[in-house]
Amino acid sequence: MPSGTRTRDWATFDYYALLGVEPDADAETITRAFREEAKRSHPDITDDAVAAARFSDLTAAYGVLGDDETRRAYDQVRAERREVPPTARAAPPVTVRATRKRKPWTARKSITVLVVGVVVAFLGVGAGFLTWSLHEHDARQRARFVPVVATRGDAEGGGSIASFLTRSGERIRVPAPEQHGDPSGTGRTLDIRYDPANPEHVIVDSGTVGRDITFTIVSLKLLIGGLFLAGTGWRRLRTARATTAR
Repeated sequence: MPSGTRTRDWATFDYYALLGVEPDADAETITRAFREEAKRSHPDITDDAVAAARFSDLTAAYGVLGDDETRRAYDQVRAERREVPPTARAAPPVTVRATRKRKPWTARKSITVLVVGVVVAFLGVGAGFLTWSLHEHDARQRARFVPVVATRGDAEGGGSIASFLTRSGERIRVPAPEQHGDPSGTGRTLDIRYDPANPEHVIVDSGTVGRDITFTIVSLKLLIGGLFLAGTGWRRLRTARATTAR
């Protein structure tokens, strides 16, 4: 018996109809019919998936009808189960997927989403004002502080000491501030700014563009996300109220 052919399926597969021959056709007629049909649906001739599937069916049909012993067994099965209507190819079972209907939002849930969205949006606005305030504070501080190149040295108890001269010629030694971009802290010099009113108050002489951009992105995400939630809650609340009013 050819591979892929099951005896229990013979009663539902009309291989004669598939090859286009009569049940009493001789072996030569069956072979000729198979070759003619196979030429039109062979995978080497066409890339059509449907044609490829038909070629597989034709091969199975010829595997049964092309062998005298297998053909006799096939005819016997069909004769014993005449009540089953023959088909050229059994239709695949239809799978019906149960679709779960979404439960409409209640007014309470809609209000909750609306309130949460408003709160998140306000947080975004607040984060934006905070970012701007920090930027302005740092800008004013940088404008007031005096830039200077300090010499880094080792402190007795560990760490680093920044040593520099003020405009008045005073030598100042303070703990070296943490400088981004120099994580090892082994550079001989570092750029700092000192407060003219209190020279021991120093800051790193670097921009805050990276920090400001990061905070701005966070603010925008909060604002846009909050507005989206608020809008969704408002629309669902209107729908819930309209449904209740009906």
